[in-house]
Amino acid sequence: MKLTLPVFLVLGLLAGITPLAIDTYLPSIPTIAVSLNVPVHLVQMTLSMYLIVFAVLQILFGPISDAIGRRKVVVAGLSFFIVGSLFCAFSNSFNTLIIGRAIQAIGGAAVAVSIPALVKDSLSTDQFAKAMSMIILVMSIAPLVAPIVGGAILTLFNWHFIFIFLALIAATAIWLFLKTIPETLHKDNRSPLSFKSALSNYGVILRKPAVVGYILAGSFQFAGLMCFVTGSSFVYIELYGVEPSHFGFLFGLNIITMMIATTINNRFVEKVGIEYLVKYTVRVLFSATVAIIILTFFKHPPLAALVISCMLFTGCIGILGSGFMAGALKHSGKHNGSVAALAGTLRFSSGALSGVIVSLLDNGTFIPMLGTMAACGILCVITYQIVIRYFDSPEQEEAA
Repeated sequence: MKLTLPVFLVLGLLAGITPLAIDTYLPSIPTIAVSLNVPVHLVQMTLSMYLIVFAVLQILFGPISDAIGRRKVVVAGLSFFIVGSLFCAFSNSFNTLIIGRAIQAIGGAAVAVSIPALVKDSLSTDQFAKAMSMIILVMSIAPLVAPIVGGAILTLFNWHFIFIFLALIAATAIWLFLKTIPETLHKDNRSPLSFKSALSNYGVILRKPAVVGYILAGSFQFAGLMCFVTGSSFVYIELYGVEPSHFGFLFGLNIITMMIATTINNRFVEKVGIEYLVKYTVRVLFSATVAIIILTFFKHPPLAALVISCMLFTGCIGILGSGFMAGALKHSGKHNGSVAALAGTLRFSSGALSGVIVSLLDNGTFIPMLGTMAACGILCVITYQIVIRYFDSPEQEEAA
């Protein structure tokens, strides 16, 4: 597979399927609640449903992809995504909507685990790193524009058309994928399905405290991000009166902050080292967490202060996401793939759980979102400090 511009664009589109599924319908959450005559926190839980299914099935689709090839898994995943989107589009009850979101997530998980695998099949490690950075850059456009597009569709049509839009995107992705990208896993390199050996690898990983610590730190930070994703539409639209069509622009500020952090990471990581960048980014996260805690004591904090605090909190993932993963992989030995799969599962599981907590604590204020974000931030900082002090110190590395 040659890394041409069309290939990068198609892979970026595939990688953007889940961000689109998560972010495009955020501006419509309050409207969906009214349309289906259910509390807003139930509609918020459809986001958690997506994340739960997406998280759990990632750990299964990896071995399946290794056994039958990448193209079959990607096409099957996109097909499931289309079916789930149509379920959501034509739903007139909460139960149908949440079933549709679960089917969407099955497809999203299949696509997500296949992308890095098919890129790595034909590339060296350095080429893989370069390719994935380009794909992530293309993918970053999806969460930036998704709420804006969702808000525009909601204004021009209604919330059902948001899911029709997602189905059309997935159908286009299938056509472009089949036309552009060949099968990358040769039959001679395929391995039989063996869930027993996969479970054994996870057992080895779980006995390495540094690996577990870094994965947990990353999961806590991602959980805080998903608190914001789950609750932001209610807080901005319902509490602050932001127009649904304008919500995407405020939400996009967080994506821009992540992109800035990612750019800083790419530019300086080889000069100063990822440990240095993580060390100081954790301090930024801690400062943002303190600011968020302070805001919870206000009856109605200024919107600008709320937006900036959330931007600083969520933007940190641009460095901490790769930094914590690098820390875990440093101690993974021969189990890089299993570490990546476990990290993905725990990250999205914690994100789903935090979203459920925000939904269940709903009391008509911003406290559930900000309070849960702050708790996740504190847990992330504490976990990171424990790891670097007791399990990732120079003495520990020498002992290893």
